[in-house]
Order: sequence, then C-alpha cells, then structure tokens
Amino acid sequence: MKIMISILFRIFILSFLLNLLWEVSHSVLYKTCLKLSLKKYVPLMIKTSFKDGLLIIVIYLITIFMFNNINIINNYLQLSIFVVFSLILCYINEIVSIKYKRWEYADNMPKLLGVGITPLIQIAITGILTFLFVFLI
Repeated sequence: MKIMISILFRIFILSFLLNLLWEVSHSVLYKTCLKLSLKKYVPLMIKTSFKDGLLIIVIYLITIFMFNNINIINNYLQLSIFVVFSLILCYINEIVSIKYKRWEYADNMPKLLGVGITPLIQIAITGILTFLFVFLI
C-alpha cells in the first residue's frame, strides 16, 4: 500500500507539472486565455493542471483495477486502454466546454471532429510521458 501511495504521488506531481507546461504553452490557442489578466491567468493554469493531474490518476486507477497491474508501461493493452479513455473523456469535455462557452478557441487552434487537437490529445500524451518517467527512470 505504501508503494502504491508513493507511485500515485509521483504520478500526480509529474503529471501536474507536465500539464502545467502544456497548458501554458498551448494557452495561446484559446481566445479565453488571451483576454485574461495575469492575475486571473495564473490561477486558471494551476487549477486546470491540477484537474488534469487528477484525471490521469483516475484513468490510471481504472486501468489498474481492469488489469491488476501497477506498471502500466509493461502492459501495452493497459496503456492503450488509458489512451482510449483519455481521448474519449477529453473529447466529451471539449464538446461540453465549447457548448457551454467555458472557453473559446483562437483562430489558430487546429481542430479535429469539432474540437481542438491539442486539448484532445493532452491527457493521453502527458499521461504516457508521466508513466515513462515514473516507471522507467
């Protein structure tokens, strides 16, 4: 149990930091972010990255229960399920967020199936990178 808590802690911290980097670097693709003052922008980036880290933890835990395997890097099917769940949840989140005007894309946001590509793939990519660092380094 102690090992599991340590792994979850490392996954959360690293995924939070990777998602913070992702959010800041891709925020120029959102009209919403371009309009914010620094006083509002910084808390938004931190809050969003925190949620992203939690989402990675939740999907990871789901795959652990499905496969009874902690090291997701050693099981390509488990990792694939993580990616599929990530893409589905991010797609739904983007559709709902655009519909309810939580944010608005800038004109330079590349889109796929009506949603921005970078937010669609974000959790899958930052999750895989997190798992690589946690389990291989």
